[in-house]
Amino acid sequence: MTQHSLSLREKIEQSPMSGYQWMIVVMAAIMNLLDGFDVLALAFTATAIRGEFGLSGVELGYLLSAGLFGMTAGSLFLAPLADKIGRRPLLLIAVFLSAIGMLGSAFITEYEMLGFWRVMTGLGVGGILVGTNVITSEYSSRKWRSFAISVYAAGFGIGAVLGGMFAVMLQGEYGWRAVFLAGAILTGLLLVVLFIWLPES
Repeated sequence: MTQHSLSLREKIEQSPMSGYQWMIVVMAAIMNLLDGFDVLALAFTATAIRGEFGLSGVELGYLLSAGLFGMTAGSLFLAPLADKIGRRPLLLIAVFLSAIGMLGSAFITEYEMLGFWRVMTGLGVGGILVGTNVITSEYSSRKWRSFAISVYAAGFGIGAVLGGMFAVMLQGEYGWRAVFLAGAILTGLLLVVLFIWLPES
């Protein structure tokens, strides 16, 4: 570690939290919030998807597991890339994968492809979960770190709760595909925000 990075780390540790630092925490919380929505989107729409494709309980179980499998793979294989390419590029790649996975899920014509896109979404979510945790910690002062991590961590649960209510309204009005399309649009907008404002860790 260089003297410059050490002094910067110490400065962040000891200084009051700036507005920019809080913005980074908020961006991490929003990423986590959309993760909560993206991960549970299939659970919100499972009944409608099962009815449309005539799925058995086992087939639906495979679909529900696909996203979790992707999350595990993303955490194990995407996250280590951060040490080679940096956390900012990793998070941008992960959010992109999540957005593409949600978009693909909205336009499937057979349930097997939904499994593929759920794995893709899970890959992105797994990478996001690891990257946001580290970047939140690194940009928080010692005094506010615990609170900042709590704010970031709360995003997932909030996204799940709000996502459930949002999904019910969207499905009732536009059908189950609208849930995934909305997730893709929101995640895509977040990608633009991160590209402009997210710093390297």
